[in-house]
Amino acid sequence: MRIAPKVEFALSTVRWALGTVLIASLAACGGDSGNSGSSNYTAPAGAPTAAGLTTGGVGAASVPAASSAPASAAPISAPGAPPPPSMPVPGVATPPALREQIAALERSGAYPALDRSSDVAGPDANRNGVRDDIEAWINAQPITDLQRKALMQSARALQRTLILDVKDKTALQKSGEEILASTNCGDSVFSPYAIFSHLLGKIEAMTANTRERAVRYMQYNAASSGSSTTLPNGNTCEP
Repeated sequence: MRIAPKVEFALSTVRWALGTVLIASLAACGGDSGNSGSSNYTAPAGAPTAAGLTTGGVGAASVPAASSAPASAAPISAPGAPPPPSMPVPGVATPPALREQIAALERSGAYPALDRSSDVAGPDANRNGVRDDIEAWINAQPITDLQRKALMQSARALQRTLILDVKDKTALQKSGEEILASTNCGDSVFSPYAIFSHLLGKIEAMTANTRERAVRYMQYNAASSGSSTTLPNGNTCEP
């Protein structure tokens, strides 16, 4: 084992901070499900808006140049505001918006086509606790059946963090134990462990791929911060 058993594992606030960065990234890369009003995230003053980032513009208003300035002078931005968008250059093609680039990558198969509905849980047709798009991605990986089951176990544990009652301390404790059990399982079937860690990171990002899901994941990690549990011994892989 590369992770020593019986080590007290503190559920730190690192992932909570990661969730904040995740929401900012989702705003830029098209992760909005179209129901941004349900998010309590407030962008810092002067930050570009999601619409601005996806169209090449910015969220803060710019102050036009003074009337005495030459017509060719660049507009003057308000103090603390982001710089104005660059003007298109004649004869140079404008690159597609980031949202369009991601859509093209999804169509090519280079990027997983993820569900971005406003439903926090998302589609799970076979009711196995793993979102259908994430399950399809796991099944497409060139790994063994045991490794695939380990990733499914981790995906299931992460999915539950989005739907449990964060005020229920018993549910939070059980969730932490499930995550550690799935991590212990992954450690036992992947060698080196870094391969499992890399794939798990992708599943974590896909699980919280919309603002609504990212917010719920942040709430879960904030509620779990400071709690502790023990890394389990033996075989913790689900059948």
